[in-house]
Amino acid sequence: MVLESFGKSDVGSVRKHNEDNFLVREDLGLFIVADGLGGHAAGEVASKIVVERIEQYINDTAGQGAALGALEAGLSANGQRLKNAVLMSDKAITDDITLHPERETMGSTVVACLIEGKAVTMAHVGDSRAYILGRGGIRQLTKDHSWVADQVESGFMTAAEAKRHPFRNVITQALGNGVDLEVSVQEFEMADGEALLLCSDGLTGMVSDDQIFSIYNQASNLQGAVNGLVSKAIDNGGEDNVSVVLVRHCHS
Repeated sequence: MVLESFGKSDVGSVRKHNEDNFLVREDLGLFIVADGLGGHAAGEVASKIVVERIEQYINDTAGQGAALGALEAGLSANGQRLKNAVLMSDKAITDDITLHPERETMGSTVVACLIEGKAVTMAHVGDSRAYILGRGGIRQLTKDHSWVADQVESGFMTAAEAKRHPFRNVITQALGNGVDLEVSVQEFEMADGEALLLCSDGLTGMVSDDQIFSIYNQASNLQGAVNGLVSKAIDNGGEDNVSVVLVRHCHS
């Protein structure tokens, strides 16, 4: 069983610069989407740092689970590797800000997964998302680190109201913001016939879950599905940069 994947990023219809970055590394089983914050140059720099540092750490620690030492409760070696990688990318952003104070407002969200066989380890910070697409439809795996998501969870707002709320883009966690970081890590198995979708909010802000699943289901391959999702986000307004990565197992 081998992995097949495809990723794409687009500036969209409104923004002048693309502050998203993504990574597809089938050889490492590593897939990342990072959405930069803080304006031109700064946001792009932050998301690039995130992708590069996570990739470097995962590559350097491949096959070295025992060398990680004691694992946090509930985390596998891969869970610890991915969490460590995200935390290191966070520190790399703050270090860069120290050297370049003009970038003090920059930061990034991230959603990253590490796949070994059917086992998927995923980490995220902010409102970039992951979904499972399969015979049963579409299922969101991540919970946004955002103000409106907290309001919905607390029962003060409906999901429909959250989509229209003027504070819907206010996130409560981001890499590089200099506060204690909450990295959400989860581990699960991906079933035969399922695909994993990683995306920035430039997709989910413009395209409904039902539309995402319909486009994926009707596409003949992953490249067609990714291109279709990006095009739909742009057709629906393209108000933000949009990045999409799809990955699934295929029989060699």
